[in-house]
Amino acid sequence: MRRFKRNILIFSVVFVPITFSLGLWQLERAKEKNEIIAEFEKLQQMPSVDLLDVLQIKNWQPVYANGQYEDFILYEDNAILEGRAGYRIYHLFRIEDKRYIFVNRGFLERKQTKNDLPFVNTPKTPFKINGYILQKTNNEFVSNVEEKNPLVIQQLNFTELSMRYPELRDKEVLPYLFNLLPSDINKFKSIEKPINMSSATHIGYAIQWFGLCLALLIMTFLVLRKNER
Repeated sequence: MRRFKRNILIFSVVFVPITFSLGLWQLERAKEKNEIIAEFEKLQQMPSVDLLDVLQIKNWQPVYANGQYEDFILYEDNAILEGRAGYRIYHLFRIEDKRYIFVNRGFLERKQTKNDLPFVNTPKTPFKINGYILQKTNNEFVSNVEEKNPLVIQQLNFTELSMRYPELRDKEVLPYLFNLLPSDINKFKSIEKPINMSSATHIGYAIQWFGLCLALLIMTFLVLRKNER
């Protein structure tokens, strides 16, 4: 019995602080998500500005640009929308100051054969596009493996562009995305959003961790009390 009591104490000493810390971490994550949403809603109230006049890059800042689409499109693999696999479509756009930016045109569902890429039209006339600035966050555990079609990528890495695609070496490509408005005629299905998990979900996880912590404390208390009798 003493051995059992000792094991319960050791278990509680180890896992009570862990579960409590995880609960606090989830609350902190919820706070961060609320701050992101607040900043997002604040930015949505701001007027759209010319991309050429942007001095400080902020995610979801409303912008517009004048220029023309180029005949260069990248298909980022492993996109999932509504349970369907597909691609994020990044279309190169030449801005009127002769610099370039990749426009995120949204999601297109994959065909039965992976390298049978969905058709993407290239508008031929110059015009104005409206959307948001979107900084691309890369996953360090994902690398761009060689695909049969070099236009299929695992993730858009701006530092690799000029090395991987000779046609981009003499072009100044801005190191962030232009995310088209959902209402744009050249937008496919929208897939990007400010957060992937709501603050309410994090709070739910926090309650679970705190509940487990409390359960461990109650279990320990009952076991110790029983052994005292």
